[in-house]
Amino acid sequence: MSLFEFIIGMISVVLALTVAQLFLGAADLVRHRDRLSFFPAHTVWQVNLFLTAFLQWWSIWAFRDLAWNFGMFFFSLIGPSLMFFAATMLNPRDFSEKSIDLAQYFLNIRRFFFAVLFLMLVLFTIDGPLFGTEPVFNPVRAVQVLLILLVAWGFITTARNSHIVIALATLTILCAAAVIRFFPG
Repeated sequence: MSLFEFIIGMISVVLALTVAQLFLGAADLVRHRDRLSFFPAHTVWQVNLFLTAFLQWWSIWAFRDLAWNFGMFFFSLIGPSLMFFAATMLNPRDFSEKSIDLAQYFLNIRRFFFAVLFLMLVLFTIDGPLFGTEPVFNPVRAVQVLLILLVAWGFITTARNSHIVIALATLTILCAAAVIRFFPG
């Protein structure tokens, strides 16, 4: 096994745990749906994190020819670990209450959630230039900066409609980025 295969395996494990956490959280929400008040931003953020996990896993391939060292390996695990933490935080754990307002829950965790996403996105933005696989300025970087600004807005605002817009705008950008970056032609 090459060092890159080991590293991609470790990152894949963390990303798989993220996806598993999202699925477990969604299953809990389905099981307790009769006691939940739906909030679209919450649901869209689950999709956004799933798509981000996929995009990050696919992006790691750009690092296959690097001369890896422990610092690079450690740095590369921080972003996926933050994504796992965000996925863990996104869904409520305690279903003992009679009803759960997902909008209120989301607004209660939003500062922590968006702070974690902000740091994660900054790390995902600088890894390519830091490792020398991408130029500092390229079209993808503009998209990454836009996502960082959206997440910063999410950290600041308490307006429910703004959070729906932020989540949907992020989903649109992630889908567009996937098409532009990863599909041939």
